[in-house]
Amino acid sequence: MRTFIAVELQKDIVEAVDRFLTKTTQEIKNNKISWVKKENLHITIKFLGEIEEEQLETINKVLSEISKSIKSFEVEIKEIGVFPNLNYPRVVWIGVKDEANNLVSLANLVEEKLAKFGFQKEDKEFTAHLTIGRVKKLNNLNEIKTYVEKYKSIEFGKSKIDSITFFQSILKPEGPEYKVIEKFSLNDDM
Repeated sequence: MRTFIAVELQKDIVEAVDRFLTKTTQEIKNNKISWVKKENLHITIKFLGEIEEEQLETINKVLSEISKSIKSFEVEIKEIGVFPNLNYPRVVWIGVKDEANNLVSLANLVEEKLAKFGFQKEDKEFTAHLTIGRVKKLNNLNEIKTYVEKYKSIEFGKSKIDSITFFQSILKPEGPEYKVIEKFSLNDDM
């Protein structure tokens, strides 16, 4: 089963992002971009890929332990950009500002704990972001550059992060479907 670990945003922020996408995606209509559906918006902490059923219990145990050691926190959802760069855009994202580096700490903890059970560590440093689109075919680079420039300073507000979610990703022709395997509340009783 294909899986990943993520944090979800507050409903009002998801709604605001969805309204923004509904209004603005036509501005880059000459490029083939697969836009993320509202119900699939999240911040990925770690992509695990294909795992065996037997590994579920270990992952759940690790995430449960981690969730008990971290308090909920806020992040700011703002700015638009692309990965890897503006001359070769593959992913369109909305930025996540996390002044206290809580998401980085969470991602590092997940990496460290799961590595003890044989899960491969990421090569690159964690960069908190909200993927909103994947460029499937680039026909007009200037259109994407203009879009990013126009909305680079947009702000969606703050979102409380109060849980870690372990998802299964089911690939379908119409796009991925994400199913919650388990959700772990962060510990506000510390």
